Amino acid sequence: MAGDPVEEVRAAYEILRSLGLRFRGLDLHVCPTCGRTGIDLAAIAGEVRDALADMAEPIKVALMGCVVNGLGEVKEAEVGLVGGKGQGSIYVSGKLVGAAVPEDRLAEETVRAVREVVRRKRPAEEA
Repeated sequence: MAGDPVEEVRAAYEILRSLGLRFRGLDLHVCPTCGRTGIDLAAIAGEVRDALADMAEPIKVALMGCVVNGLGEVKEAEVGLVGGKGQGSIYVSGKLVGAAVPEDRLAEETVRAVREVVRRKRPAEEA
């Protein structure tokens, strides 16, 4: 039985991206989570992915559940989230831009940061 065609297209893009053949839109890196994760990272990742589904510009975003591996991962991303207990921190280009953001605002603030980074990367006439 075939799946939802939208999910099939997403999977195809991810395969092409992993092979280095396609660079378009959101390059989302999410940790697998463990006992250290103090936020609902799966829900936040889903909200971020859905809110940025319209992105055409390539941008790497890392969503990490804790600081153990999170700080290293967000240094490699243009926008990153590191979770804590019921809150998190937002990073842009490895620099802290939002600390102690409540969990219920993490997806929204991450999306806002991504859109701002993309807006700044565009030439002035397109922004």
